Amino acid sequence: MRRKSIYPHKSLRFMPFRNIFLLQGIVAAIVADVVLIWQMTPILSWHTLALHRLLELADVPWREGREISIIPGSSGVLVSTSYLDYQLHPWYPWVFVLAAVVLYLVAFKYWPQPVRPLVALVPIGLGVTLFYLKFVSPTLPYSPEDFCAIWYRGEAYLWLTLPWIFGIGLFTLNVPFTLKLPWMVIVFLYAVVWSVVRLAMALATFHYFGGIWMPVFYFLAGFLADFLYIVASYSLAMDRAATYLVRQKEVWQS
Repeated sequence: MRRKSIYPHKSLRFMPFRNIFLLQGIVAAIVADVVLIWQMTPILSWHTLALHRLLELADVPWREGREISIIPGSSGVLVSTSYLDYQLHPWYPWVFVLAAVVLYLVAFKYWPQPVRPLVALVPIGLGVTLFYLKFVSPTLPYSPEDFCAIWYRGEAYLWLTLPWIFGIGLFTLNVPFTLKLPWMVIVFLYAVVWSVVRLAMALATFHYFGGIWMPVFYFLAGFLADFLYIVASYSLAMDRAATYLVRQKEVWQS
C-alpha cells in the first residue's frame, strides 16, 4: 500500500536556535548598513560610470543629468537619454502591443500556469501605456532621467535592506560565521552589478523602441527581477548551510 506522504525523520525537522546567532545577525546587518551609508556615494559613482560604458557599448547617446539626493547624506549623478520619437514612428506602439498579444495567445498553452499572469503583464502594460499615449498625453509623465532617479533611489534602499534579509534569515543558523558573511557580501556585489545591467538594458530599450516599454520594464526588470535574485540567492545560501550541517552531522532537536 502506497503511503500518501513521506515524513522526514524528526531529527531533520528542527534545528537548534541560539539567541547569540540572532544577535550576530542583527549586529552584522547594522554594521553592513553603516558601511553602505558611508560608502553609498562612491558606490553610486561606480554604478553611473559602469552605466556610461554599457550605454556606449549599445550605441545609446547619453549625457550627464542632474545630481540628486539618493538617501540622506548621499547623492548621485543621473544619466539622461531619450525616448524613440513616436511622432516619427507612429506605428511602433501599435506593432509592439499587437505582437505582445499575439505571442502571448499563441504560446499561452506552453506557459507554466504560475508564469501566465506574469507574462500577461507585458501585453496589459503595453496596452495601458498605449491608451495613455493616445488618449491622455502624447508624452509620458516621466523622462528617462526621471526613470533613472526612481531606479537609483529604489535600488539604494533595497541594498540597505539586503543585510537584514540575510542577517535575520541566514545568520541565525548554526553554521560558521565564515560561511555566512561571504554570502552577504556576494549578494550585495551581485545586486550592484545586476542593477547596472538592468538599468542599461532599460534605457537602451527606451532609446530604440520608445517609452511604451517604461512601465513594463520598471516592474519586470525592477521589482520582479529584484525579488527573483533575492529568493534565488537566499535559497543557494540555505542550501550551502544545509550541506555544511549534514557534513558536520549537526545534532538536531525534536
